Amino acid sequence: MAGRQGRRRFGAVRKLPSGRYQVRYRTGDCRDVTAPTTFATKADAGRYLSKVETDLLRGEWTDPRLGRTSFGEWTDRWLESTVNLRANTKAGYRSILRQYLRPAFGSYPLASIDVLAIPTWLARLEAEGVGQATRAKAYRLLARILGAAVEARYLAVNPCSIRGAASDGTSEMRIATVEQVAAIAEQVPARYRALVLVAAFGGLRWGELAGLRRRRVDLKGGIVTVAEQLVEVNGAFSVGPPRAPPGAATSPSPPPSLTSWPST
Repeated sequence: MAGRQGRRRFGAVRKLPSGRYQVRYRTGDCRDVTAPTTFATKADAGRYLSKVETDLLRGEWTDPRLGRTSFGEWTDRWLESTVNLRANTKAGYRSILRQYLRPAFGSYPLASIDVLAIPTWLARLEAEGVGQATRAKAYRLLARILGAAVEARYLAVNPCSIRGAASDGTSEMRIATVEQVAAIAEQVPARYRALVLVAAFGGLRWGELAGLRRRRVDLKGGIVTVAEQLVEVNGAFSVGPPRAPPGAATSPSPPPSLTSWPST
C-alpha cells in the first residue's frame, strides 16, 4: 500500500530497461522475494503487491519459487511420503502416473497447471479413447497430488475443480435380494457356496474373501475375523493386512432359509 507521498509501506516497484515493472517484497521471516513475472504497468505491479500483502496477513501466502517445482519432481516427493499406502494401491498410482499424468504434466511447473490445462488434458484423453472410469481415476489422483502441494504451500489453490470429473460414470449399485443370493449360491459348486454367502451377508471384499483362513472362522460363535487379505501387485500375489484394523470381526446372520444348506 502506498503512503501519502506515494512511497510504499510494503514492497517496491521499479521500472526495468525493457519498460516493464518488477516487484520485490520482504516476507514475515525477512526473506526478499522477487515476483516470478514482470508487469506491463505500474498499476498492475501495485495490485500484485496489494494481493501479496493481503495473503501474508491472512497466512495464505505461497512462495512463488516453490511453484516452479516441476510436477514430476513434486510427484516423486509425494510418492516417497505416502508410507501408509498399500503396495497394490501404490502400484496402481505408478501405472496411472506413467500412462496419463507424467506424459501430460511431468515437466510442467506446478504453478502452470491451471484450470485451463486440466480440461484440455481430459478432452485429449477422451479423444484418444480413454474411458470415463479411467479418466476419473487419473483425475482423482491428479487432484490428490495437487492437493498435497497446496497443503505444503507449493500452490495457493488446487486447480482440480471440474464438477463431475472425479465420477467414473458407473450406475448405482444394485443390491441382490436374499432370494437372488440363494439362487446364485445354488448354481455354484458346493465348495464355493460359503464364499458366496460370506461375500453377500458378511460384506467382505474379494481380497478379504480370497485371504480368509479356516482359523479365522468360528462356526460355533458365528464370527468371521478379517485379519488379512490377498493382494495382487504387478501380477504377483501376497498376503497383506486388510483395510479395516486387524481383528475386526463380522457376524453374518444368514436367513433361516439358508441355514439348512450343508456346511463346506
